[in-house]
Amino acid sequence: MQDDSLSKLGGTCSTLLGVSYLGIAIAYIFLPAGNRVVGVGDAAQYYPAFLKNSTPAMLIYWATAIGGIFGIAAVQAISETVRSASEGWVRWTSYMALFGFAVKALDSFRGLTLIRMRAVAWVTGDASTQAAIGATRLTFDYHGWFTFGAVGLWAFVVSMLMLREGRRPKTLSYFGIAAAIAYWFTVAGFVFDSIMLLSIGIGLGGIALPVWYIWIGLILQHAGS
Repeated sequence: MQDDSLSKLGGTCSTLLGVSYLGIAIAYIFLPAGNRVVGVGDAAQYYPAFLKNSTPAMLIYWATAIGGIFGIAAVQAISETVRSASEGWVRWTSYMALFGFAVKALDSFRGLTLIRMRAVAWVTGDASTQAAIGATRLTFDYHGWFTFGAVGLWAFVVSMLMLREGRRPKTLSYFGIAAAIAYWFTVAGFVFDSIMLLSIGIGLGGIALPVWYIWIGLILQHAGS
């Protein structure tokens, strides 16, 4: 039986993680057109746009940093609800998801410190400086294989096991599968340097991720109480 304290803590963190994703989706709408993707597209548009209006981008960095911390507790609690259905798959994918959320938190806190310096260096630097900055991204996980791909695999496994067990609403599982697909589209966007694929991931994730994490969070909180 799942410990009540894990359900309460994990449920609260899952709900807050969902809220953070909702905040990211809202902040993304207010990003200037040239400021919407860092690492994909034209750095010559991104960095000048960032310096003109950095607030939405910085809010996204804060949301992903704090959301990564919440995600660590959420993964543990959510995984426990289906662990008995497939111990091996749940344990393996949950460990990778934990690592993915931890890396995302580290990346985002690092970005909060360095992104403005990179933007200033781009705008004031020479061609070689701009080439060096444009060729790199502020992340340990360059294409998001762990921060998005592994977390997506975990969400997919958990959702499929929930669907198979039939103890949760099917719609909840479908949102989880949609969340996994959104994560994977995001990876594909970075791998293939495609703004279109990345936009699909962000658009689908802006709906599926908040709904799935908040819904599960509320279920866990209720179970813990």
